[in-house]
Amino acid sequence: MARKLPYSPGDIFVVPLRDHGYVLGVVARANGKGIVLGYFFGPPMEALEESLAARKFEPSAAVKIARFGDLGLIRGKWEIVGRVEPWEPTQWGVPEFCRDGSVRVTYDDESLVICREESIDSNDCQALPQDGLEGAGFVEIKLTRLFGT
Repeated sequence: MARKLPYSPGDIFVVPLRDHGYVLGVVARANGKGIVLGYFFGPPMEALEESLAARKFEPSAAVKIARFGDLGLIRGKWEIVGRVEPWEPTQWGVPEFCRDGSVRVTYDDESLVICREESIDSNDCQALPQDGLEGAGFVEIKLTRLFGT
């Protein structure tokens, strides 16, 4: 029997930055095998006590979209702090990603496995989120660098 995961699509979680502060994320998809698609939002919060009510969670406002391993969520380092209500999965789609500067990668909406790869113009590819499966620590480092905190 599969164990129930401590997170589900629509959950809002906090990612601790490496020096100080937190960034919010939304679980958009989870394949049940440790891979999550998340949308991440700024600006960073200084404390977890800051209200989520003032935050708008719109996919188009995400500063980063990534596939990542769920260890931060499983171990509780990335705390679940709320939920996007109402949760509309179709508004939080799985985007196409860019690999190696000129390969567009498309993932299945549920399993998050590759269903298509194709060569495209490098300028078009650069406009897409970077492909890869990021570990929790790597996500923290990338977000810390992104916000320059």
